[in-house]
Amino acid sequence: MLPQPAIDQAPGGQEDVSMTHLLTPLHNLFQPQPVDQGQDALYLRLKKLPRRVVQVFLLSRLDNLPYPAIAQRLDISVAQVEKEMLQALEQCRSQSGSQAASAWYVKLQNPQTTASERIDFRRWLDANTAHLQAFHGTELRWRQLLAAARHLGRGGWYQHRRRHGGLLGWVMAVVGALLVGGLAGWI
Repeated sequence: MLPQPAIDQAPGGQEDVSMTHLLTPLHNLFQPQPVDQGQDALYLRLKKLPRRVVQVFLLSRLDNLPYPAIAQRLDISVAQVEKEMLQALEQCRSQSGSQAASAWYVKLQNPQTTASERIDFRRWLDANTAHLQAFHGTELRWRQLLAAARHLGRGGWYQHRRRHGGLLGWVMAVVGALLVGGLAGWI
């Protein structure tokens, strides 16, 4: 609810609405926004991961790309995508989660998961009630990662492949070093 503006009586009997009361108070402008400590902690955990792992995670989480598309975009194998997704999920695993639950969660997101692998998952799930709880905890953690992923992926940096100098970069570095070394010998 907005504060009511102060109304002053101006000379001549007309009402004058004071503009200072219509403006946002300065003390409100500089107060920090409330931060969800849980989301901030997840963001910091994700930020510690290697660039490629974060890139794979964000392409999956924000762009909803399937593992084969991520692998093709980054010129890596689907197995490497799974490995890096597992690394991202493990970095943010909650106390109630388990490594096996994280591994199954990542595996089941891959559209190339076979029917026999899904049957193995079902057997693992049925083997112990703790497995179901751990898997459920992993699903909840995955949903919680969306806000941290959005924050981490601002600007869309993760959608572009990293540019490497490649062989030309190495050749230029060696030639530069030889020139500097040769010039140092002449001086």
